[in-house]
This record gives sequence, C-alpha cells and structure tokens, in this order.
Amino acid sequence: MTAECSFHRLSEQCFTELGRGSGGASSVAELRSGQRSRTMLLLRALVGIASGHPALPGPLPDVREPWRLLIRAERTAPAAVERILLHPQAGAWLNRCLRRLRGRESVKTPLWAETGYLYAMAASAALLAGIDFRITVAVREGGVMLPALGFARLPDRTAETAEVVRTPEGKTTVTAGRHTVPLPFDLTGNAPGWYGLRRLRGEHQGLICAPFLDDVDPYRDFLRTTPPERLDDDEWKHWRTCFDAAWRLVAEQAQVDPRGIAACLGSLVPVPYTAHPDLFSASSPEAHGCVLLGRPADPLTLAASLVHEAQHTKLSALMDLVPLIEGGLEEIHYAPWRLDPRPLRGLLHGVYAFLGVTGFWQDRWHRAEAGPARDTAAFEFALRRAQTARGLRTLLAHARLTPLGERFLRLAGERLAGWLAEPVPPLPRRWAADVLLDAELVYRLRHLQPDSVQIRHWARARRLGTAPPRALPVTSVRAAPTATPPRPALVRHRLMEPVMFTRLHRDRDALLPDGTAPDAADLDWAADRPGAALDGYRARLEKSPDDLSAWAGLALSMPDGTARQALLSRPELVLAVHRALRDTGTAHPGPGPDPLALAEWIGTHAPP
Repeated sequence: MTAECSFHRLSEQCFTELGRGSGGASSVAELRSGQRSRTMLLLRALVGIASGHPALPGPLPDVREPWRLLIRAERTAPAAVERILLHPQAGAWLNRCLRRLRGRESVKTPLWAETGYLYAMAASAALLAGIDFRITVAVREGGVMLPALGFARLPDRTAETAEVVRTPEGKTTVTAGRHTVPLPFDLTGNAPGWYGLRRLRGEHQGLICAPFLDDVDPYRDFLRTTPPERLDDDEWKHWRTCFDAAWRLVAEQAQVDPRGIAACLGSLVPVPYTAHPDLFSASSPEAHGCVLLGRPADPLTLAASLVHEAQHTKLSALMDLVPLIEGGLEEIHYAPWRLDPRPLRGLLHGVYAFLGVTGFWQDRWHRAEAGPARDTAAFEFALRRAQTARGLRTLLAHARLTPLGERFLRLAGERLAGWLAEPVPPLPRRWAADVLLDAELVYRLRHLQPDSVQIRHWARARRLGTAPPRALPVTSVRAAPTATPPRPALVRHRLMEPVMFTRLHRDRDALLPDGTAPDAADLDWAADRPGAALDGYRARLEKSPDDLSAWAGLALSMPDGTARQALLSRPELVLAVHRALRDTGTAHPGPGPDPLALAEWIGTHAPP
C-alpha cells in the first residue's frame, strides 16, 4: 500500500494460455495481481472522496483511521492485507460505495454505514496480521461483518456502531453498548454470537479447491445487499457433498486447467434465483472471484457452472489489463445461449465462457461410460461448440477488436476448430442442432420486428392474391419479455433418462423431475413423432396465435419444403404478416391466416 507505482506486464505465456480458453495458476496469479492494484486505486479514491464528503464520517472516526490501520497491518503481514483486498465481497462493496459517493446510486442505508465496511476491512486485516488494535465499526443487520472472517451477532439491534478490539494477548471482542461478543481464537468455526465464514473443500489427485460458502456477508450478493441467512445443517451438508463431487469432475479434466479454476473461485454464494431449467449462476467484474449460485441439483451441473463462471472471472480480469474490444455496448446481437439481445462485449464474455464449457463437456464425453451419460455429454459438447462458433462468427463480423483482441479471438478460434472437427454420434448431434435452431427461432420471433408499413403491404397482397413487394421488410431489434423454451429440457430428459422419458410420453399425465407438466406437442416432438407434434402445434396456434414457442415448434416439426424453409429462414416475417392478417381479417374477405399456407406463400414469393 506504500510501495512505489509500477506497471503491470502480462506475460506471453499468460495471454496465450488464456486465449486458448485455459490458464493455469501462474496465469491467474498475474490477473489477480492486476486486481489487487485495481482495488488499491479504487480504495485510495474512496478514501480521498470520503474524507471531504459532508455526510461523513457520521458516528464513525475519520475515514483515514482505517486506512492507517491497513497500512500497519500490511507492514506486519502483507499477505493478510492482500487477502482482504482480494476478498470478492470487498470488491462488490467498493464499487457500490464509490457509486454512492459520486451520486450515481441511491439506497436507504446511510452513507456512513455503507462506508463503514472499510473500517471492518481494516479490522479483518489487522486480525489476520495478528496485531493489537481498537477501531469503531458500523453495525448492520444486527451485527458486525468482518470481511473474509465472519459475522458477530449483537443482542442490541438498535446499536449503530460497535468497537472491535484485539489485545496484545490475542483476545478479540466486539462491543456495542453493554453487550460484548468474545470471538473464538479459531475464527473459522461457530461460537456463541459468532458465525464463522465457512469453506467448502474439494480435493482430487492433489488438486484442492476451497472457496468460501458465504451466507453471512451483507455484500455477498453483488446484485443487492442482503442480511445474513445461515444455511441449516442439511443445506450445508448438501453444498459440501455436491461441491466435493463437482470438484472431482472439474479436477480430472484437462481442457481448462483446474488449478486456474481453483484460483478463480474465492467465494460461492447461495442465492434464491432460478434460471429454469438450468442452474442459476452469475459472476461480476466488480466482485472478482465471487460466484452466485442457485441450489445445485447434481454435481455435474455444478461442475459445468464452476468452469463457466471461472472463465468469466478470468476474462474480466484480463480486460482490466488489456483492451480487447472497443465500444460494443448496443444490445442488438443474438447470443445462442441467451434469450435476449446482447451487446458485443457480452457476446465476447459468452464466447469465452462457453469455450471453456465446451472443453469440459468434450472431456466428459470421452470419459463417460457408454449409455445415457455419454449421450448427454456428447449432446452438450455438440451444442456448446456450435453456440460458441456462432457467437465467435458474430464477433469477428461486427466487433471493433483491438490488435490484441483479434489475436485473442484467433487463439480461441484455433482451439475451437479442433473440437468442431470431432465427429459426434448422429443422435446427440441432431438434437444439438435442433435445440440450437429452436433457440434462434424463438429469439427471432420475439425480438425481430419487421417494419409495420411494409408488413401491411405484404398482408394486403396476401388478401388480394397478388404478388408481395419485391423487397423484404426492414427489420429492427426490440426488447421484449423472455420465456425459456421448454423443448431443451425434454431433450436432456430423453437423453439422460430414456426409460423415464418413455413413461412420461406414454402416460401423458406424468410430471418432469422439476414438477412441471410438459405440453403434449413438445413431448411428441422430443419423442420423434413430428406428425403428431405438428398437429399439436397447429392446435395450439388456433387457440393462441401468438404462442411463439408453438410457432418455433411448428417450424421444427414440418416436413422439408417451401413452407418449412420460409419459417426457418424468416420466422419473424411469417409471424408479422400473420398478425396483420388477423388484425384486418374481419374487414376483408380472402384467405384466412393459416400458418402453413401463409408460410408456403411467403416462401414462394419472397426473394432469396
């Protein structure tokens, strides 16, 4: 914290490893060094702004006091301070607090209490350094959070501040008014009034990963602040068991260096969010090393999510050091793994994350025993490599890449090319292609908007039986509410549990593992009964002509021909003309808006 300024230099080995979708422990160490410097710069800026802010320090001491304590701790134990500076929740707090100090964010929490996390960081650093100290800190959510250590619960919930003291004998207390909570010498465990920050642990063939499972820090969820919510014994056991098994899967693969993945995972945060049918997971460049996770149902899904989020973590840290792309903030591009339009920067992140996930599934495919597990891994490998390739093509066509960005994507493309050349068995390959097509169809139907004036000309031509305009309507991208297509979950269920899927299709009143009842047409499609599926989707559209999933299912189920090609290549045009005919159909005689007949007409008359 007191060293002279120096510049970061990224090694050739680090850049090449990362560009190829991997990155070992030494490469991640270079990235973390950059994150430490970034945190120090932001922290120094925060102290400078806060020291002159009229609303600060409130009931706390001058903001320079925790800064001086951090310097004391670093002189004694630099590694202790580095551990606090790189603690993911410290980064989440720091960026949030800076936005508040600059007037870019407004919340109910008093500014002095928000700034008070700095005082707690200093206390944690001093405790880890083993020095005696005394500092006043803010009380929030009924206690004091000591970052990277744990949460001290106070009986007096009206207290605004508390005093953290460590004596020369090594005794530590947290005192608010008349109430004192003595902290245990081993801060990793629980004690009366103390929730120690617990670690998960996975070990396989000497490779260890031990991130925090953070259920107490108010800043653990970088999307919002939240009070401590201690997991009960059963949930804690579930997370430990699932993580241990997931880490074994991560550690035994070699496509994405597991040592680098372990170095990226600082804390996992259980959250109540869902991303049906997938496991919810998220990371943020503001909280380096933090991963938000929904409750994992199985180790395999968790393992893939850990690889995915570690990739995001590496790329975020790299882009803090090296410019790869200019601009790229407009949310107008299709990302095959998302339901909504994405900016090119987001597309870059997705391509990199799924490059790693592709490698993970390639390894699982080759390791899995013959049968459902291997078929599922082959499907996921084929799907993820195709999604990554599609996203990469969009980036190369539209992104303003820097020279280093071009080189980075060239390395990624070379790695992907080898996987694209691998032959995948026909059934998983076909299902992957169909799921990829399904996602694009639903996206186009929902987010691509043909020009309304031109669409009226097309609808008029259809009603009158004349030729439509020679030019296709101009199309724009629009924001719209999203909904997860149901068919990918059915495909995965069929591949992983073929016997259960057969029973599900036969009984019709059975439920999926998540408790939902599948649609009959979707079931027929996933059961390879396209004729029955086609009838089902037509019936759905008769009842709900704006059922976008049914439109996509219709296209997937139709036999090859002009109508199917029109729906596959221009679904938004078919839907828009269909809507226009419905809007005016009662006032004009002529052919009704039968989806198949309309698609046939558009396919016959539309320019190639």
